[in-house]
Amino acid sequence: MNNITPEVVKNLLDSLITSNFDDILDYRIITRQNDEGRIGVGIDVILKHKLNITSDIEYNIERRIRNVMRYISPDFVIIDFYYTDDY
Repeated sequence: MNNITPEVVKNLLDSLITSNFDDILDYRIITRQNDEGRIGVGIDVILKHKLNITSDIEYNIERRIRNVMRYISPDFVIIDFYYTDDY
């Protein structure tokens, strides 16, 4: 399944994204290959639950993640956001 593993993706995100956003707690990453052989990455971004989180913050995080994913070139990237009080 190519060189794209959850560990590689998490290391990239931790190195290039997490330090720029105080609200990011963690990532859950799933790599998958579809029936056509295309390799994709699913990224769940775990954020601190706050009342002042706006869609602009989510947009900025998603844009930066998509830019970082260009380094490893998956065929598709799915990004979801989750909020937690457990931190």
